[in-house]
Amino acid sequence: MNNIEEIYERAVITERPGADESRHHYYDKGQNRYISIPKEDVTNKEQQLLSHFFMPIEREQQQSQLSAREQAWWDFLLNGAECPAVKEERVRFLYVKLSENDRSGFFEAVDTFFDHALLVVWTGEKDCILIEEESDYPIQKEDAQTFLDVLAGDFYMAGRLFAGRFSTAKDSLKTVYENEMEAARKAALFIPGQKVTTIEMVVPHLFLSQCGEELGRFFAREQELFHEDDDLRNTLQLFIQNHLNVSQTAKQLHLHRNSLQYRIDKFIDRTGIDVRSYEGALLIYMICLMSTKK
Repeated sequence: MNNIEEIYERAVITERPGADESRHHYYDKGQNRYISIPKEDVTNKEQQLLSHFFMPIEREQQQSQLSAREQAWWDFLLNGAECPAVKEERVRFLYVKLSENDRSGFFEAVDTFFDHALLVVWTGEKDCILIEEESDYPIQKEDAQTFLDVLAGDFYMAGRLFAGRFSTAKDSLKTVYENEMEAARKAALFIPGQKVTTIEMVVPHLFLSQCGEELGRFFAREQELFHEDDDLRNTLQLFIQNHLNVSQTAKQLHLHRNSLQYRIDKFIDRTGIDVRSYEGALLIYMICLMSTKK
């Protein structure tokens, strides 16, 4: 039914639902669009057939529950309308950018993969927001990565996902949305190789973009050391990302625990920076990121 305009010459396809009582109105979930056809152009049998392929929108309903919520959120985020009501106290936005404009496939992937319902609001041809209300089982980074793997493997769509933070309507969700949209853009710029990102991952890069030159002057020796020894930089960066867990890091590097501990101790003795402390780990992590960019 993709050629609906060829079948009904007076059909109108729009991004928003219509309200003309002289027309039948339908919501095409696969293409995320609204279709209206003059009532006199549709027989009773044809109306039953159209209802099989598309979701009818009755006047008394205004829209189906899905399309009504989607429209309300679209108006709020992009058109300055009031914040829609939500069942749970807190919600968050997951910002998705796709390589293909296949909305039907994306809807199918979302419905199939996630256990709880997510509202999809399209903000561009290949960009959308997943709106998640807080639950006992929020989407984790690992879930998001697996979802992107499914998209790529089963639906032939590459994607990026920036996971926002849960917020209440009192937190001014419109401002949250705008700030996180900018953070998602910075994530794609600073860490393009990372497909699932969060604000925590972006913040160090924001600091480096402002004070990286000064940091490089203070710690030129350590930066040069990392340039000369990629293995050392990778080892320390992984150690920090593993929350200073020696056993876990050694396992991932296929090293004996004592061998890794020796490398860490040797680095501390050489630089005087205790990477096992919070302050030292933060500093070394920043230098690792800065060295990676060179």
